[in-house]
Amino acid sequence: MKKSLQVLSMILALTLIFSVFGNTVAFAAEEETQITFSDDFNALQTLNLNSMYYGMEADVSNPAVTLTAETSNPAVIDIQMEDDGEGEYYFDLAAMGNGEATLTFKASDGTVVTRTLTVEGTGEVPYTITSDVNADYSLAKGSSNIVKVHYEDNGTYSFPFLVSDDESIVKTTLMDYDEENGDFYFRVDAVGDVGKSANLYMGAIGFVPKKLCTVSVTENEILKMDTQGEYTCNVNDEYTFVVTCNLPDFEHSITASREDAVQLTLVKTVGNQYTYKVKALVPGTTLITAKLGEEMASFYVTANEEDDFPVVTTTDEENITLEQGKSYTYKLSIMGGGVPVVTAETDGVVSVQFEKKDGIDYYYKVTATSQTDAKADLYVNFPDSEYSSDYAYRFGSITAKAGSNAPASDTNKDFSVKQGASYTFLISNADSFYAGSSGVFKVEKGAKTGNNTLYKITAIGQPGQSAGFYMKATGQEAVKVCVVTIAAAAEPISDTNKDFSVKQGASYTFRISNADSFYPGSNSVFKTDIMKKDGKDTYYKITAIGQPGQSAGFYMKAAGQNVVKVCVVTVGAAPAPVSDTNKDFSIKQGASYQFKISNAASFYAGSSNVFKTEKVKTDGSDVYYKVTAIGQPGQSAGFYMKANGQEAVKVCVVTIAAPAPITIKSDTNTDFSVAKNMSYQFKITAPGASSVNFNAGTDGVFQISFLRHTGDDFFFKITAIGQPGQKTGIYASVPGQVQKLCVVSVK
Repeated sequence: MKKSLQVLSMILALTLIFSVFGNTVAFAAEEETQITFSDDFNALQTLNLNSMYYGMEADVSNPAVTLTAETSNPAVIDIQMEDDGEGEYYFDLAAMGNGEATLTFKASDGTVVTRTLTVEGTGEVPYTITSDVNADYSLAKGSSNIVKVHYEDNGTYSFPFLVSDDESIVKTTLMDYDEENGDFYFRVDAVGDVGKSANLYMGAIGFVPKKLCTVSVTENEILKMDTQGEYTCNVNDEYTFVVTCNLPDFEHSITASREDAVQLTLVKTVGNQYTYKVKALVPGTTLITAKLGEEMASFYVTANEEDDFPVVTTTDEENITLEQGKSYTYKLSIMGGGVPVVTAETDGVVSVQFEKKDGIDYYYKVTATSQTDAKADLYVNFPDSEYSSDYAYRFGSITAKAGSNAPASDTNKDFSVKQGASYTFLISNADSFYAGSSGVFKVEKGAKTGNNTLYKITAIGQPGQSAGFYMKATGQEAVKVCVVTIAAAAEPISDTNKDFSVKQGASYTFRISNADSFYPGSNSVFKTDIMKKDGKDTYYKITAIGQPGQSAGFYMKAAGQNVVKVCVVTVGAAPAPVSDTNKDFSIKQGASYQFKISNAASFYAGSSNVFKTEKVKTDGSDVYYKVTAIGQPGQSAGFYMKANGQEAVKVCVVTIAAPAPITIKSDTNTDFSVAKNMSYQFKITAPGASSVNFNAGTDGVFQISFLRHTGDDFFFKITAIGQPGQKTGIYASVPGQVQKLCVVSVK
């Protein structure tokens, strides 16, 4: 059946109730198009408020015409077409509000039939349904989250559902359920474009659903994950994925929705990229989620119930022909089997080089090495898989053919190179490249790729000298490439030529072109550092280390030329230190505050053991210091800043205030029961707490296990070890506060 994007029609994808049809006929004109309904629908006069009537079939005698339906009052009865065939149409009716509504069925040839129905009743549904999501939220494109729905059926024998009104934007899937406890877990996937949103509706089969929330598809700014959607594999398969965090100083979390189903390991950290390995331990689907602040990225791992071969797909052509030395890069999308390896069945035809991995996409560069027509089939192997000995996936073949063997150069016209400068030739199909005259150019062999080799020549002779260059292949005559002449070297140039001043401790950067050196004429006045080189330009940073009033001339020099004076730089008085905070204030015990101090060499507290002072970062003349209150409430300290050669300046006085009380919040606060030997997990949130005490009021009923501490959240597991009928209170506490969470029974 065709799937509609309407919410009411989505419900029919879960179940469909077919009615029994009779022979009642409604027609607009005798012996013309006839529209028939079932006896049940003909007899139907009323609908209960909030009920659904599924699969109402309308038959049209003339299959050449089409049928539509509309309601006079959608606030009372809404009607949606679910499916249509040759003369058969199916509709769903939703009782939205009390009152009467007329349904009009109209054929494309003008035949019309109407039915008037009444909606009555209180609208009370015979079930209770709740969710752990109660507000609109956002998901990064390609990410997922799990919504827990709790459902209590009061004899309806129905089934809960969570659906999206637009599955091209947000898709929902029932992942797992605990029928005994009435808990159903739905995965919500953000599959649409960034900026789009869809509504989620929650309900039970046979009843009108209610809107739960709106989910918006967004794009993360600071947290990225190279893998999205579903990764399918076998139990014991391993897969690596990369989390990129653009705020590396802030710790992100990585969690699995089923802790015992997978094993997560941090493999390495390079800059702002964190490589993790996930190993599937048991069958089923597990959501892997990375979180930093309000941003979240995720994908899910599905371990097959029964082992299957790894999945390999590619959109590249199957059979490719390459000239010797030419290359082609394949993109293979691979799931399962561990780390893949690409090999050629026939030796000596091609070489294979792994280039990069991007999520499930692996890139391999294949280069033809054979000089004669030869073919090699390409296979993906999985040495880490249990199928390594009997499974290899063929994804293509390369036929290598001989290319042109004549030597070739990318440069064939005569030209000039300035004295001391360099130029690089790309020479193909040649064994050697050399100058016809010695002592004029220095020739250096560079990188070789296939039949191509780079040669760099440097002008070491005098202006006016020249040399012919030649290339030669084995068994062939040498071929002249071109003649290169040495031109006079360019004169050195500075972007700054007027005298100026630099404040003590400050810096200035010169851009010097065509020069081999740049230096001050006086020592101990300025420090000179090379910042970078860009072609003929070199950037020099000078820093004033002398005393105010001292000066130095700066000079530049090119090889074979006289020294050129650039300018005179004088050391000026250093600027006064400045703080972004100058008024006295208080911070709570254990809390921190950051100062921005400019033009100062140091920043410190006047009293010890009251505040801890840490340098956070330096940005030019600005330095950021973090102070943390480590003393007792009521203690205070003055803070001071000092510039080199100047007196210390008092910034302000900071006093320690009493710390904020720690609050405890549990994700479970109602009484419940756990089957013997089964477990349940609590999440305790206690912002600012370093630890939380979690225990049972009665010994021997539940075993308490601490799982982990992530941010402000503490996770504990209770396991029923007592006898059925035993129960105990569960308590959480921090210094100065004890809270009873609930009572748990053994069943």
